[in-house]
Amino acid sequence: MRSFLLPLCAAALSFSMLASADNKPLQVSEVLAQQQSIRAEVQAGKGRYKAMPSSKREELLARQTKLMQLLDGKQTSSDLTEAQRVEAFNTLEWIEAAINRAEDERTICEREQPTGSHRTVTRCRTVAQIREEREAAEKAVDRRAVCSQGDMCTGK
Repeated sequence: MRSFLLPLCAAALSFSMLASADNKPLQVSEVLAQQQSIRAEVQAGKGRYKAMPSSKREELLARQTKLMQLLDGKQTSSDLTEAQRVEAFNTLEWIEAAINRAEDERTICEREQPTGSHRTVTRCRTVAQIREEREAAEKAVDRRAVCSQGDMCTGK
């Protein structure tokens, strides 16, 4: 089963980088073959998937189906739009995190338009980073609320 993780990571990275080191786009057939192999083991409920909760298995299979539909008719990663590459990358990252039980390490990429710019950029962060940023923002809002009520603010 470990043999699937390295190709899965490579596939996910290739989607985000658009091309491999030798400037060749990722072959969609390779990703689909890996996903079909994983799918067969998940459906059989064997090996590392034996202890996986049924709800997680069902979600994994649903995400794989969506990924396969996204890649249907495509030959290489260059046949996808930037938004589709981001979606494929996020799906592959979710699948890898589910398989490895490493949700906090899963990378999520989002297409964003920075303030003051008309260009869209792709920003990637781990689930743990997103949670930390959200918690820091909530603490900042709480501090501002306390300061606006006339209490002494220390800036900490």
